[in-house]
Amino acid sequence: MELDVVVVLSRVLHLMGAMMLFGGGLYVRNVLTPASKTLSDDIRPEVLEANAKRWRIYVAVSIAILIFTGFYNYLAIMRPLHPGDKVYHMWMGIKILLAFVVFFFASALAGRSKALQGIRRNAGMWMTFTTIVGTIVIVIASVLKTRGLSN
Repeated sequence: MELDVVVVLSRVLHLMGAMMLFGGGLYVRNVLTPASKTLSDDIRPEVLEANAKRWRIYVAVSIAILIFTGFYNYLAIMRPLHPGDKVYHMWMGIKILLAFVVFFFASALAGRSKALQGIRRNAGMWMTFTTIVGTIVIVIASVLKTRGLSN
């Protein structure tokens, strides 16, 4: 079996992008946000903004990596392995659409747009929603990866 470095690199980058976005989101939701509530009202906004400023970069880079490597992995690697497998492609389409939902909310939560301020005001609810949708994406990806090739 010959090792294709591009395929391995694409897969590794995709997994790293997912770990950064999903794991970082879990950290913000379960560690940073609750810890920030212990800060005084005069320092909390400054600390949260300093964290958000750095987190925005990770969100943008993660999303870019996931989009690029995700489409490469699907179109160049997985799609040719599943010709005519309508069930596989249906679930892959659902996974891609749900991933874009995660991208939107991750960007909205980390961003500065005044139009999306309502999402940031209800950050706890939307972080929970994004975590649930992200988990569904991971479950679908795992099922697709382990279900084998169509007959």
